[in-house]
Amino acid sequence: MQTPVIQAAGAVLWRRLSDELVQVALIHRPRYDDWSFPKGKVEAGESEISCAFREVLEETGYESIFGPELCKINYLVGETTKTVRYWSAQALGEAKGVMDPAEVDQLIWVTIADAYDKLSREGDKEVLVNFEKFGIDTTPLVLLRHGKAIAREEWEGDDGDRPLAQLGQIQSMRMLARYLPFGITEIHTSDAVRCYETVAPMARSLSLDMIYWSELSEYAYEKDKRAAINVVNDIIESEAHAIVCGHNPVIPGIVAKFIGKKSFKQLDHGLMPGEAFILHHRDGEVIAIDWMPAPDA
Repeated sequence: MQTPVIQAAGAVLWRRLSDELVQVALIHRPRYDDWSFPKGKVEAGESEISCAFREVLEETGYESIFGPELCKINYLVGETTKTVRYWSAQALGEAKGVMDPAEVDQLIWVTIADAYDKLSREGDKEVLVNFEKFGIDTTPLVLLRHGKAIAREEWEGDDGDRPLAQLGQIQSMRMLARYLPFGITEIHTSDAVRCYETVAPMARSLSLDMIYWSELSEYAYEKDKRAAINVVNDIIESEAHAIVCGHNPVIPGIVAKFIGKKSFKQLDHGLMPGEAFILHHRDGEVIAIDWMPAPDA
């Protein structure tokens, strides 16, 4: 008999007070009389990152922008395994929400050094170690493969005009919840129909104009790889929180160019339709890479 697993997610919420001073938020839960990071159970139909984003707001009152995924912690609750995935999350301004005092009765901002002393669980201290390694001052770049398209053999027109299949259309409608935590400010796309159809619903929801690039198409990439790399390099240098929707042959080549000789285990996933690599960069250097699964149908 398989042991039941509780899926949960949370984040290390942080703010910068000066070049030298970074603080993290700790919450006190009266039910357990402990100090921890905001987290909670994943609800039905909810992705883990959407859960973490929601829990940060509910348990701290702060809106936030997410950075890299930090780690996954497993521990036992009775005879049940609980798995918690954590992200880095930068607080925006002052708290706007109201905490439920039955769930969280105190929130304090402390230095990282003080957080090690205050945290109740050893597992949370492991999360903090990873936060110190790569969780601060990064900018996200989402490299998204288009959603499931009509098969090439079933399409008689130009390949650039090949649209999304029904599954791809469903995926496109469910993209927003996965990428809302990253504070997206720009949406770039290959000029292939299947690419801009993938991000069009998200662009409408965020009131953003899509930026089209013929250089990111499969056809153009085969002829001039440097042009596509230059497009992405300009986006990275702008430090925009951006999504780039493209193709499977193009995205891995771009990733390889920007990581150089670095190795990231998340790249082992490859990219199926609707999946993405998220490059977290700082000063032009890729610090961490996350893999994002496609939305459930």
